[in-house]
This record gives sequence, structure tokens and C-alpha cells, in this order.
Amino acid sequence: MHTIRAMFARSLATALLLAAGLSPDASAQSREPCDRACLRGFVDGYLAALEAHDSALLDVAAGVSYTENGRAATLGKGLWTSAGTPHTYRDYALAPETGGAAALTALDENGGVTQLFVRLAIVGPQIAEIETIVVRPGEERWFAPENLARLSKLFATPVPPAERHSRAELVAAANAYFTAVETEGTPAFVQAPFATGMNRIENGLQTTNVTDNPRSDRHRWSAAEQLERAAYAGTIVTERRFPLIDTEHGVAVGIAVFRFAGEGPTLLLAELFKVTGGQLREIRAVVRGIPTGTGAGWPASP
Repeated sequence: MHTIRAMFARSLATALLLAAGLSPDASAQSREPCDRACLRGFVDGYLAALEAHDSALLDVAAGVSYTENGRAATLGKGLWTSAGTPHTYRDYALAPETGGAAALTALDENGGVTQLFVRLAIVGPQIAEIETIVVRPGEERWFAPENLARLSKLFATPVPPAERHSRAELVAAANAYFTAVETEGTPAFVQAPFATGMNRIENGLQTTNVTDNPRSDRHRWSAAEQLERAAYAGTIVTERRFPLIDTEHGVAVGIAVFRFAGEGPTLLLAELFKVTGGQLREIRAVVRGIPTGTGAGWPASP
């Protein structure tokens, strides 16, 4: 049964590469710039290859960089040995201008559901960078990937051309959130530009404006109230990066490491920020604890 499923996944991965305008041995061929459909095909092909446990299906550049949960890894190892069927829920962020593609999704693994963030850098186009964050059942307190399929289509909705923000404006809105988290409870605090009713989804769990059985009392509060009450005071936001900006959909991908004084945890986060009208409309995040003293595994933005 496993062999049949792997064969099917390999066939699907090949079909997705072809749909993206590539062939499995396309590295020697000349190619046109990678548009949104092409970038999405790379993400879908990556997930299909992952299910097939066959990284050879990917068209990767020589010296491709690959990390899993902030650590340099060998392509074909780690999640590649245990991944099951990917779920249909996928929040994409695509940037044809820079060759970036990312998705927040989930997949079956060892009888459970695993949350996955994957970011690809496409050059050539070949895959030059692969960054993944993997969160499994029992690893994080806030974890409910079963909710992902019920989330709205907000991130899949394009912003009308006349209302789109520049890359710099999208980064500024997302970065204002990180700065507000770090400075809450101090004189330097400036509230993040939240839209009314903005929600944060963390590993599938809504952690703001929850009225029915919240996991924590602070989850009843709005995002603005949480910061005004310094619910996360003492957070040190390090290694901030915004490696992918999707101007068409108004999405900024922010990656950072949250550190805490004393014996607090170290958290690696990938956050998708939906921004319209200069305000943060929703945040969807993958959050994974990593060993103290480690980091994201990539250079921070200058």
C-alpha cells in the first residue's frame, strides 16, 4: 500500500512540475521568469515530492540551502522520511518579482496531523533555498491544525490593484507588529496597526477574540488589548526577516525568533500578515519551540 501511494505521489509531483512549465530534468533548459502559477506549481510539486519521500523529484540548484526548524538539514532526511498525505488547505504567498514562494499548510504524519510552513526561493528557475518549520502534536501548547480547513479565504483574496500597498508598506505594517510585541509594557510601546476585529491564528488555534472556551483568558481579548495589557511583556524579537512579500494579495511573510529573559522558551515563528488599507487584517502563524541558544538558521534582514 505504501509503495502504491509513493508511486502515485511521484506521478503527481511530475505532473505538477510539468504544469509549472518545468520538466523533472529541466535544470539544463532555458526558462521564462516564474509567474504566480509557476511559483505555486513549485510549492505543490514540493509537497507532492515530500509525500513520495523522493527529493530527487525536485529541480534544485547546486548547493541548495535547506533548513528544518532552524537547523541546516540534508534534503531527503527529517520530515522527508515520514511525511504523509498533504492537506488541501494551503495559504500561499507568491512573489514573482523576487522568485519567492511560500505556503502554510498541514499534512498527515504517523497517524497525526503536522503543521508545516515551507518557503522556497526560485532562481533560474530552480529551487535555491528551502526553509521549513514543522510542528507536530504535543510539541506546542497552542496547536489545533484540525481548524485550518475551516479558515476563511482571506489570504487567497487578491487586493484590488488601486488599493495595493508597496513592498515597503507591507513590511512596515508587519514589522510594526513585531516592534509592538517587543516593546509592550514599556514607554517605547506603539500599538500595531490592527484593523477592528483582527485575529491571530497560531498553529491553527485562534488566540484572539475567543468567546467560547478559550485555552487562555488572554485569548478572550482582542490583539490590541493583549498588547495594551502587556500580555507578552519581556519578549525579545530577534532575527527579523521579511523574505517574501506578495503585493497582489497584500501578504507579508515575516520570520523571527522570540526569546525571553531567564529560563523562558525560544520560539521560531513564521507569520503571514494580511494587510489592506494600511492595517493588519489577520495573522496566521506557525510557531515551534527550538533549543535555547539556537536561531532561525538564516541571516537576519539588514
